[in-house]
Amino acid sequence: MIAVLSALALGASGTLAGVLAAVALGIVPAFRGLPVDQYIRVHRLAGQYYDRVMPPLVIGCTGVDIALAVLVGDGGRVILFSAAAVAQLGVSVVSQFANVPINRKVKSTDPLCVGPDWDDPRARWARWHLVRTVLALCAVLANAGAVAIHP
Repeated sequence: MIAVLSALALGASGTLAGVLAAVALGIVPAFRGLPVDQYIRVHRLAGQYYDRVMPPLVIGCTGVDIALAVLVGDGGRVILFSAAAVAQLGVSVVSQFANVPINRKVKSTDPLCVGPDWDDPRARWARWHLVRTVLALCAVLANAGAVAIHP
């Protein structure tokens, strides 16, 4: 059971980190390069797919790591699986309290009615996204370390 959950934790956290890194490397620069009206349209389009997959993935990763931290007996593995869970919890907190409110604001903005005084959230969104990307990368590294340590 621990071996299966360990593989699941590593695969899921790797997927999470990979998706967030891909967004940081590709989507964020693309968002920055778009005129505001196009940015709003593209943000809406991209968000509808990420919003369906990412929250369950983050919650699932966190749950598997918590289960593993409880199930494994070795102190080093407990610490690493716990660290991965905490890092992924951080991804969730940053998402819910920083990126999601920005996403809602962008989605509610009419791209045809954006004036010069519009508070462009792209830089703020990118900074918070970088925070959650680093947390996700820490989580996958912690999981890799825990999986590499065999009792």
